[in-house]
Amino acid sequence: MTIAAGSPLLTRAAEALGHACREAGLDSAGFTPPRGPACTVYHLPAERTVVRLAPATTPGRFDRLVTSVRVTRWLAEQGFPAVRPLNVRQPVVAEGFLATFWHHEEHIGPPPDPAQLGPLLRRLHALPPVPFELPAHDPFGAVRRAILAGRTLGEDDRGWLLERCDRLAGTCYERLEFALPYGLTHGDAHRGNMIRTRDGFLLCDWDGVCAGPREIDLIPTLQGIRFGLTERQRSNFSEAYGYDATRWEGYPVLRDMRELQTLTAVLRDAHRDRRAHDELRHRIDSLRAGDDRLWHPF
Repeated sequence: MTIAAGSPLLTRAAEALGHACREAGLDSAGFTPPRGPACTVYHLPAERTVVRLAPATTPGRFDRLVTSVRVTRWLAEQGFPAVRPLNVRQPVVAEGFLATFWHHEEHIGPPPDPAQLGPLLRRLHALPPVPFELPAHDPFGAVRRAILAGRTLGEDDRGWLLERCDRLAGTCYERLEFALPYGLTHGDAHRGNMIRTRDGFLLCDWDGVCAGPREIDLIPTLQGIRFGLTERQRSNFSEAYGYDATRWEGYPVLRDMRELQTLTAVLRDAHRDRRAHDELRHRIDSLRAGDDRLWHPF
């Protein structure tokens, strides 16, 4: 999402950033402009810190951010390569946003390859049980809320998308028999959430961390064929992880669910971003036609 300079959202976010940094005892001077579709992300050079701002109005968001901070602190104790939260009290509520604070890690080199994500996920899934309760995986909550709130959706499309959610949930997902164990899952694992550092790869963006079937961490990469991933890249990813979920009978269900989940960002931003509006129309037309045309990253 591109936020226009001087927009009300950007102004409110900047005010929230200053408020949150003061509460956390951090210097926000010289912050970089925001980036990222799901929340507003700022870099504080003086503090070598990243501040993530998320809307406070999203149901359950505060508890999810508490969990993401708690899990990543636990992962650091386990020696798992994840981004680390700052040792401050967080999240901070500020001007309608929730702020979390993270050590800044500079990405170096080329973008990660899907095959480099496989070993990270295998290592994550092999960790001992988390010693505290995790939220249960909720595959349809966010996308249903986005469909209901989508300002540019016509009622025919809205009804069709909700009915598709209901059908996948009631007659498909609930009947699946998963091949992998249930436990800690990242919740949005794809190569875009990897950072290449001098010491290796880190996994970032833990807002969706939960307890669920481990297959859900594999599907974003395997469904990435919609966004131009090749069969070789998918195959290399599965080989690196040690399991090929495309051979599992439940794969088509999780693939179709992931396709719906990828609508969330474009549904949220379609009324204020022409590119999001056009991409939403493109994806809905593709889903309703049942074809496999390429989608565009957003």
